Amino acid sequence: MKSTIPLVAALSLLALDLLVPQTFAQGDSAEHGRKGVELAKNKKYAEAAEEFGLAAKADPQDTKHYLNRGKALRMAGKLPEAEKDFSKVIEMKPDTADAFAERGKVKVSQKNFDGAIEDLTKAIDMNEDDKDSLRYRGFAYISKDDFENAIEDYSAVLADNPNDAQALERRGFAFRSTKQYDKAIEDFTKLIKGSPKDAEAYRRRGFAYSQSGENDKALADFQKVLELKPADSDAQNRIKSLEARSKIGASGASPAAAESPSPGG
Repeated sequence: MKSTIPLVAALSLLALDLLVPQTFAQGDSAEHGRKGVELAKNKKYAEAAEEFGLAAKADPQDTKHYLNRGKALRMAGKLPEAEKDFSKVIEMKPDTADAFAERGKVKVSQKNFDGAIEDLTKAIDMNEDDKDSLRYRGFAYISKDDFENAIEDYSAVLADNPNDAQALERRGFAFRSTKQYDKAIEDFTKLIKGSPKDAEAYRRRGFAYSQSGENDKALADFQKVLELKPADSDAQNRIKSLEARSKIGASGASPAAAESPSPGG
């Protein structure tokens, strides 16, 4: 997953003790920073990183250049290099919440979930309104099967935006994983209301219904998946399984004889 937080514009500059005149150093830094921002806006992240690097060379005491370069490098997929820039910012200014947030996101991408949680928690402690860090930390918790903490983080995201589709989908998954099927179904239902042609939302709710024993509702959801995606083999198999389960239940045989749908969603 990719962050949509914009790069910080390199506007405020610190005084330097360089061999070249100070005004030239600051002007050169600002110009490279401006070019970097424009390149980043056009999604030319590798080129933007180069410009931010030149800005940092001209003004090495301004942490914004390292922060911007780190963000551009992260978007360019150069994660180790990005992590180094964010670590440099933290070394220079340990109270920079954005640097911890960005390094935490890099660690999520690197599947270093423990390290990510540590960094993102520091960012959130410094800035409790940082919903993006809550979202990333929630994903890290889910990846560690720590569903209760994931639910808490996604609930905080949803407190600000109750219709956040990604947060609803992931909190629903966490609810389902902890067998809180009613709550999972509620989240997936909100997803469907927001995107009534989202086949995956019906699939997720259908599986939650099947796990909670509401076979008729599960069947209706998987039929909807098939309506939206006629060649979907997963939905076809789940429908067959649910129909077989219904027939066995109607005949008085043990429901255990029916094949259960495989986990999904």
